[in-house]
Amino acid sequence: MTALYEAVASVARLRPDAIAVETTAGELTTYAELVAQADRITVGLRARGVTEGRVVVCSGLPNDASYMAFLLGVCAAGAAYVPLLADFDAAAVSRALRMTEPVLWVGPENHHRPGVTLPRVELAALQAPHADFAAASVTAAPDAAADAATGAELGAASGAGPQERATAPGTFRMLWTSGSTKAPKLVTWRQEPFVRERRRWIAHIEATERDAFFCRHTLDVAHATDLHAFAALLAGARLILADPRAEPATLLAQLAATGATFTSMLPNHYEDLVAAAGRAPDADLSRLRRPMCGGAYASPALIATAAEVLGIRIRHVYGSTEFGLALGNMADEVQTGGGMHEVAGVRARLEALPGYERDDLGQLVLTSDCTSDGYLGDDEANAATFRGPDFWTGDVAQRLDDGRLRLLGRVTDLVLAADGPLAVPQLDDLIAQRCPVAESVSLAVDADTLTDRVLVVLRAAEGTPADDAVAAVDALLAARGLTSAVLAFDRIPRTVVGKADRALIRRRYIPAAASS
Repeated sequence: MTALYEAVASVARLRPDAIAVETTAGELTTYAELVAQADRITVGLRARGVTEGRVVVCSGLPNDASYMAFLLGVCAAGAAYVPLLADFDAAAVSRALRMTEPVLWVGPENHHRPGVTLPRVELAALQAPHADFAAASVTAAPDAAADAATGAELGAASGAGPQERATAPGTFRMLWTSGSTKAPKLVTWRQEPFVRERRRWIAHIEATERDAFFCRHTLDVAHATDLHAFAALLAGARLILADPRAEPATLLAQLAATGATFTSMLPNHYEDLVAAAGRAPDADLSRLRRPMCGGAYASPALIATAAEVLGIRIRHVYGSTEFGLALGNMADEVQTGGGMHEVAGVRARLEALPGYERDDLGQLVLTSDCTSDGYLGDDEANAATFRGPDFWTGDVAQRLDDGRLRLLGRVTDLVLAADGPLAVPQLDDLIAQRCPVAESVSLAVDADTLTDRVLVVLRAAEGTPADDAVAAVDALLAARGLTSAVLAFDRIPRTVVGKADRALIRRRYIPAAASS
């Protein structure tokens, strides 16, 4: 039940004085200190009813070692955690509480808590000695009556009664999907398969205890915990936590100053670093041997520019909150084609797209022996996505001549151009190459039918009138046989992770585009 905690604790026993977590504010935490902090949090959690099979929600936690200690403390307690994301409104918070039936809220007071009687505690208080909890130990169970009272209190607040076991044995987290295409869903993971999946990924990226993982994402999301935090700690490496709100020039200087060897960012983050390079000319990223790009496709132009301006070789990686990491390109040469190899233990195949039979193009279907347990309380989504041993990604991929796979985008974001189906990331590549546009997001107007209608929202290149950018994109798409609606914005909306908020764009602007 405590596989993840034990795995990190074993590293601490071997390398107690090695730095486990470093913040860009200068705070250093050794492996021994991190585990000791986690042990104190476990005591505090159990004393407050967070025991095996129970759930704790958290919000507003600092991006530092205390958050990592909290996650390990939850694991040691045999419980599960659910982060309430920064952009959650009151309705989203209420939905999360109904779905997960937590027994405790950890974090500062939240303006979305009115009317919720769920007990709350500050993270720091979980570690503080308290007379009422003096007899508690890491293996002690709470008073049964107090535990039942906590569950009854939540039941009154959420409209649901307490349940005998909130999660499957060994479940340690419930993370939200990005919601970049639809409403966020909760994905549940157990500790043991997660540890195996992380170790397999560590082997794929060839990480060792000498490495340093630089994370610019909030620890509320899988991009931070999976690609950075637990990859670092399970490898015995150093985890560097930056302020997610820091300016690109600051992040660029910190990447250089900390000697980071690994990071993973979205394409727009790398674009920001390229733009900031002129303000941080002394930033030396020569030690950054694995700059990865996951969650969205980096265009060939961006990869080439990053190599020229920053001196780094971006590697594409592919995975999901539900499946884990599945594909990656760790080649040292600059790769602009976007091709990736399967991670050892992962099998990939392409399923033909309806009405378009092509051996080298189709929906990507993955198989692995260590994945999540699927979506919490969503039988329809589970049936569509988890089919026997297979995970149907909903993404379109192309098998290249050398056997690698290139991701093209969602199945729902294919459009029918004059020369055949076209994935919208390919459209955005064309727009970036041929139009005076700083950024664009293309969406198929008809998500359920392969048609020629596409919506493009864009941000014009600096110095280019918005009308000129729109006209250029309109002409490009017309030449490909596409019917388009093109809108210009000063800023393109993003999710908490930093992806373009495609779901928001679809909700707000697709109805108008569909009726035009």
